[in-house]
Amino acid sequence: MNRYESLGTAAAPAPPQRGWQRYFDDPTPLIKQGPTAVAVALAGLLVVSVPGIEATNPPAAIAGIALVGLVTVLAAILAARGVHDGWIVLLIPAVDILAIGALRLGTGGTASLFSAFVLLPVIWLAAAPGLRPVFLIGVLTSIAFLMPIALDPSSGDLAWLRGVISPLVFAVVGAIVNELSRLQRLRTAQAESLVVERTAALSSNLSMVQQLQASEKQYQFLLDSFSSLWNSITAQAVIATDRQGVVIAWNPGAERLIGISVDEALGGVTVDRFFDPTALGLFADPATPRSLDDSTGIRALLDEVDAGRTVEADVDMTTAGGSVVPARLTLSLYQGTDGARRGYLLVVTDETKAVEVARLKDEFVGMISHELRTPLSAIIGFLDLLQNDPQQPLTADQQDFVAVIERNAKRLLNLVGDLLFTAQAESGRFPLEKADTDLSALVASAVESAGPNAQKNGIELISDIPADPVHLVVDAGRIGQAVDNLLSNAIKFTPRGGRVTARVEMRDGDVRICIEDTGLGIPEEEQGMLFTRFFRASTATRNAVPGVGLGLTITRAIVLAHGGSMSMRSEVGAGTEFWFTLPVALRTEALRLPNLHNG
Repeated sequence: MNRYESLGTAAAPAPPQRGWQRYFDDPTPLIKQGPTAVAVALAGLLVVSVPGIEATNPPAAIAGIALVGLVTVLAAILAARGVHDGWIVLLIPAVDILAIGALRLGTGGTASLFSAFVLLPVIWLAAAPGLRPVFLIGVLTSIAFLMPIALDPSSGDLAWLRGVISPLVFAVVGAIVNELSRLQRLRTAQAESLVVERTAALSSNLSMVQQLQASEKQYQFLLDSFSSLWNSITAQAVIATDRQGVVIAWNPGAERLIGISVDEALGGVTVDRFFDPTALGLFADPATPRSLDDSTGIRALLDEVDAGRTVEADVDMTTAGGSVVPARLTLSLYQGTDGARRGYLLVVTDETKAVEVARLKDEFVGMISHELRTPLSAIIGFLDLLQNDPQQPLTADQQDFVAVIERNAKRLLNLVGDLLFTAQAESGRFPLEKADTDLSALVASAVESAGPNAQKNGIELISDIPADPVHLVVDAGRIGQAVDNLLSNAIKFTPRGGRVTARVEMRDGDVRICIEDTGLGIPEEEQGMLFTRFFRASTATRNAVPGVGLGLTITRAIVLAHGGSMSMRSEVGAGTEFWFTLPVALRTEALRLPNLHNG
């Protein structure tokens, strides 16, 4: 394929030059000398063969013809060697002018028939670059034309005048030819430069076309890959919208999950149609400014994304058929290749199976917990009867054996209780028995209860609790259980010689309960999993610290049930601090309770 075909245009190739034409594009000295040699040879022939034309000075005529013959031989030699330019080439027309002057002298002088022949070498010499050839023409033609007059004393004034004017005319002709040649050389140079530029441009365009073709193939490959990937995502609904929430892209997963075809979805559908506005509003950050025209719940989440956050939420999604599907929604910015915000990208995962599995798991845990509590309670009850039967008292060894059985049975009963509690907590069904409670006294009691365990393990237990009562309406048993769990963990994870501190603080009117230790610490990459059921940090497993991984899950569930929040910070080898905050509303409610009790 030639370059024209690759550019997609039809261009006919230039016709080939015939052999003789190339000699005129860059003529050799022999070709330039040809007209002068032919003219002088013809003049010699005419002098010999025509009776009316006679040689008035045969030696001069022969000398002129001989000089032309010599420079013609020189021109042939230069042409054979490929010499086309230089002073030696310009010597040929210069000698020609003098030779024609001699021929003119030998064939009648001022009346010679061959005076006009001098024009041939004049034109050749005048075509050379620069102004020096023009002056040379004036000098040489003056010599050629004045030579017969100078040798003939009888020449009149008219002959001298003709001898002066003729060289001037030839000099003017030479100057004109010289200027025309200069302009022609300039135009030729410009044309050649233009050809070079166009050739370079054509080569650049050809290279660019090849790059565009390669880029087009790559783009087509990426487009095909993206289309294949887009069409293969069927387990998740991927939806792109503009800045107003109108659908602009709808994948097969969205079509399968929601039940709306691509054509229907791209017909001006807004995504708020698939979600409950009330539910969506719950996931918005109250600190994020809300749009004034927020008529749909989805706008609350879009504002979150505009604030630079990626939103993840568990929401119920309504399908085209009206059924409600539990879903996991991830919402992020949809940006173009230029970085400009084009809209939003929603990824929706059907959580129906996950929710069903979680429900079955909770039911299974609850059922097993109920089934285990009954025989364990019976075992503990009969152990109590066995220990306290006055008619059949146990020996010392038997008392020890029964104590071991009872201790492990109670431990198993507590574990079953924790499992049942976590199942109830995750389903939101565990009850709270709230009453006015002094949290300072509650935490102090928990610290006192943990004292023997801390002392046994060689740990300093510090209590930083205000002397004044801190009243809140809480479930004292559950909050006490949460504090006991945190204290127990802190003591277990603190090596001998360490320190555990329990604090009660007021922060912005809310109550914060902190348990801080100088123990093993928790790796940063594991801290996000601490509140997951049965999760145990690597520091716990590596140091063989006993536990099943339910304490923090239960503690967090209790705190959330009271409307509070729980956080932590930790550094491996430096210790850990857990704290939970109970809202001021519980304190306000507690302040009203004395009126009820007094009543």
